[in-house]
Amino acid sequence: MTEISDVFEIDDPSVFETLNNPLRLRILRRLDDPRSVKEIAKSLDLPVTRLYYHFNLLEDIGAVRVAETRKVGAMTERLYQVTAKNFRPSADLMSSGEDPEKLAQVATSLVLDGARLDSEAALTRHFAEKAQGDDGLTDEDGSLGRTLAYLTPEQAKDFSLKLRSLLDEIDQPENPEDGIEYGFSYVFFPIVGIDRGGLT
Repeated sequence: MTEISDVFEIDDPSVFETLNNPLRLRILRRLDDPRSVKEIAKSLDLPVTRLYYHFNLLEDIGAVRVAETRKVGAMTERLYQVTAKNFRPSADLMSSGEDPEKLAQVATSLVLDGARLDSEAALTRHFAEKAQGDDGLTDEDGSLGRTLAYLTPEQAKDFSLKLRSLLDEIDQPENPEDGIEYGFSYVFFPIVGIDRGGLT
């Protein structure tokens, strides 16, 4: 198996725009281990022909690579794998002189657009089940919320470290088919408001 880097640092804002697609994000989440386009199509319940375009884009930007090949009858099948566990803007990109607002938009859209679509799908199911008299979402189905808190810089740093540690503790099943796919998205920054010279 090809070794996966911890971080894929992005130097070009257009890479974020390529990644910012719900289907491509779902593909990436299934490629911790080498898998074929056909296997991914089956896990997503989509026709394989719909995925080739997306795999090509992901390969072009370096987010996935061919990790192995294998013979399937007379054909050679490619097995793809992600190149890194996490994607983030590089220090060079953040100091490149690019429009800060555009950088912020493409970086946050990678996280929040996918989270919005996942949340809307889950809540649509929940409300439909409620309308039919079912309980809808339970604790194991997940949760959705937003909160604000006043924290000292030390408390904020401590919370951020705990959050990263918690994510590291997630124990993935060996076979993805044995689990249920959950989305976990977060944004943890000081609020920028009128009194802090931000929003006008």
